[in-house]
Amino acid sequence: MAVPNLRAMSAPWALSGAANQLVADLQVARQRAIARNARYRITFTAPRSYVLEVETSPNTFVADTAVQKLPAAATLGTVNPGNPVFDTRGMLTATVTLSVTVPYAGTRTVTINVLGKTTVS
Repeated sequence: MAVPNLRAMSAPWALSGAANQLVADLQVARQRAIARNARYRITFTAPRSYVLEVETSPNTFVADTAVQKLPAAATLGTVNPGNPVFDTRGMLTATVTLSVTVPYAGTRTVTINVLGKTTVS
């Protein structure tokens, strides 16, 4: 009798969960920027972690939350063109894309347009 590969069976849920976590935290950063009238950014610090930061003085950002980690199997790809920075109106200067990959499940691309709308494809 064969044993099923449980890691491969759970991979699609890990990918969906990682993408949804990123979308939720991007929206948190956007809403905080609007509510607190301050610029916020998300800095991706490692292949699986990131932190929300608030601007305390011009171009000086400090952590506003603890380091956030993606599910164990998920890894972040390249953030293009760079870490998203939301202005006080919740807008970006350019569209930002980043990819999330989970073995056995593939890759999803998270896109944040200049208005702050986030989509997953």
